[in-house]
Amino acid sequence: MSLPEKCPLCSAGRESQSVVTRHVYGGTAASHAFFHCEECDVRYQFPGLTADEEARFYAAEFEGFMASRSGEAGGWQKAEQHLVANEPTRQRRMKYLAPYLKDGLDLLEIGCSSGFMLYPLAESGHRCTGIEPSGVFSEFVRGRGLCAYQSLEDLQHAAPHSKFDLILHFFVLEHIANPAEFLKAQLDMLKPGGRIIFEVPNAADPLYSVYDIPAFERFYWSVAHPWYFSEPSLHFLLGQLAAEYEVLRDQRYDLSNHMIWARDGRPGGMGRFTSKLGIEVEESYKQSLIRSGTCDTLIGVVSKKGEV
Repeated sequence: MSLPEKCPLCSAGRESQSVVTRHVYGGTAASHAFFHCEECDVRYQFPGLTADEEARFYAAEFEGFMASRSGEAGGWQKAEQHLVANEPTRQRRMKYLAPYLKDGLDLLEIGCSSGFMLYPLAESGHRCTGIEPSGVFSEFVRGRGLCAYQSLEDLQHAAPHSKFDLILHFFVLEHIANPAEFLKAQLDMLKPGGRIIFEVPNAADPLYSVYDIPAFERFYWSVAHPWYFSEPSLHFLLGQLAAEYEVLRDQRYDLSNHMIWARDGRPGGMGRFTSKLGIEVEESYKQSLIRSGTCDTLIGVVSKKGEV
């Protein structure tokens, strides 16, 4: 197994790096592993995918990979099913997006998949653009009348002077080889007063950090993710930007889901026992995890200095 010479985020030396797991879901090379940097608290894959491997993965393999993780209920093989499956996700996100949605915004979503976040926003009068490297989903989004590009580079080539009020990406940053440069490029694309809002998985996910479920540990660390951020490591990353920012917490998965993981060692339990537990219990459980910081999702809100 190859060992990193230094942390790829903070450059701390080898003495600060330790192995988290050799279980890399979807990986084919026995040498792949995830490491933890004690200095900045980031978890990272080493070695990661090459540029060519990454390009092939997202162009042709990503939907099948995600379907293998979420099953048929995730809708990853059919865009229409993906829209329906992600309506609860859209509603969850709208709770924290709503304060930033003034009338008639120019809005960009990077990694828009089936466009499930964008269609209601467009219907509300916002001018929406999507970036989606998946050929299946990008064609679907364009077929529904939205402007969609395969990459940020394609957008910048086609419309080099485009500026946005709001740039969104959800569970994208952990896929990006150089997350600081990725965010800096987006800051340059913001209008005055604009913001970047994003979600990432929290490395303190309770199924791993609290319950330590072996099946989840083998499932969680994905070959598609160069990074897993904790609150300290996300603060370290965002502190490198010439920007104001805040980090928020959220919890996507409910007690029912966690009970299925504990009982059966697999995903797919969302809402399974809600009729017995009650919505109040499910929500109280989520809020407890959020308060403790052992929640599954972190939200970043970033804007240029002086423009919050």
